[in-house]
Amino acid sequence: MPPDKRRPLPPVALPPPVKKPQISAPTPSPEGFMSTEAKMSLADVAFALRDEQLQAKVVHYKAELATSPELDAVTQQVIKELQDLQSAARARQPISRPPPADDRAQLEIELIQSLKEMLGRIFRPNRLATILERKLGEVSKRFARIFFASELHDKIRGAGDEAKAMRFADQSLYHAFVRTQDDVMAQLDSYQYVNEAVKERAKEQYYGIIKDMRNAFLARTTPELNTLVKYLNEVLSLFFTIEMPPVLGELSWQVVKEAKLADARTGAGYKISATAFPLFRSAFERRFLQRLVPFVEDEMLSRVRDTKAQFRDETLRFVADPEIFTGVCEVVCEAVYDMLYNDGFLDLPGDWRARLSAAGG
Repeated sequence: MPPDKRRPLPPVALPPPVKKPQISAPTPSPEGFMSTEAKMSLADVAFALRDEQLQAKVVHYKAELATSPELDAVTQQVIKELQDLQSAARARQPISRPPPADDRAQLEIELIQSLKEMLGRIFRPNRLATILERKLGEVSKRFARIFFASELHDKIRGAGDEAKAMRFADQSLYHAFVRTQDDVMAQLDSYQYVNEAVKERAKEQYYGIIKDMRNAFLARTTPELNTLVKYLNEVLSLFFTIEMPPVLGELSWQVVKEAKLADARTGAGYKISATAFPLFRSAFERRFLQRLVPFVEDEMLSRVRDTKAQFRDETLRFVADPEIFTGVCEVVCEAVYDMLYNDGFLDLPGDWRARLSAAGG
C-alpha cells in the first residue's frame, strides 16, 4: 500500500479517571488491617457506588430506546388501550384489602422460606455452584481492569493528592508522554508537511511510543495482579460456600422485612411485582455487601500480609477499593435476580430484563 494511503491509527485511549463515590472510602492501616467500623463503612461506599453506576446504566439504556415520533405515537395509543382494558377489569373486581395481620405474618414466613430455599441452590455448603464458578471468571476480568486503571493513575488510591513514586523507567516515561500529549499534538499540527500522510505517521509513531511504554509498565505489574486474582478467587469461593449458606435464613428474613415483600406480591401466589423490585434489589444488595465486604477484606488482607514481600505498600490500599466489591455485587446479584425471575419468585422491570439478556445474564 503506498505510504500516502495508509490509514493512521486512532489516538491511544487514555484511561478514564476512576469515578469515586462522593463518600470517602476507608483504607487499611499501613500494617494491613481494618476495623469492623471501617469495613462496614466500606460496604456502604460500595453500595452507594453500585446505585450510582446502576442509575447511569439505566439512563444510558433508555437513551438508546429513542424512536421516531410516529412509532412513539402508536406505542402510546397501544399503552392507553391496554390501560383502559386494565381499568375496566379492575372495576369488575372486588376491592382488595390488606391481609389481616395473621395472614400477613404467615405470608412473610412463606416468602422467607421460599427465598431461602432458592438462594440455597446458588450458595451451597462446601460446593461451588456452576453459575458462580462461571461468574468468577467475569469477576476476575473486572478486577484486572480496575487494577490496571489504578496502576495507570498517577495518584495513590485513597490518599488524596499523594503522587505515586515512579518504580520503573517505562512507568515514568508513560506518565510524561501522557501529560505532554496535547502539547506534542499541537506542535505536530503546527509544522508544514510535504503531504498529510507524513503528519499522520508522526502522530502514529507517537501514539505507538505511549502504547509501548504503557504495555511495558503494566507487564511489570502482571505477576502481582495474577497473585491477587488467585487470592480473590480463593476468598470468593470460601464466601459462597462457607460464609453464605449458614446465613441465608437471616438474609432472607432481613430482605423480606425491609423490602416489605408481603405487600408486593402479585395475584394469589408469592410472585413479587416488578414495581417492588427496586426495594427488593436495594435491601438484598445492601445486606449482601454487608456480609461480602468484611469477609473478603479480612481474607484478602490476611493473604497480602502473609506474602507482603511480593506487594507494594500501595497494593494494600488497592485491596480496599470499593469498586472491587461493587463489581462482585453486580455480577453475582444480577445472576441471582435472573434465577429468581426464571423460577417465578419475582418479576423484573422490562428494561432490567433487557439488560440481563444483553449481558448474557
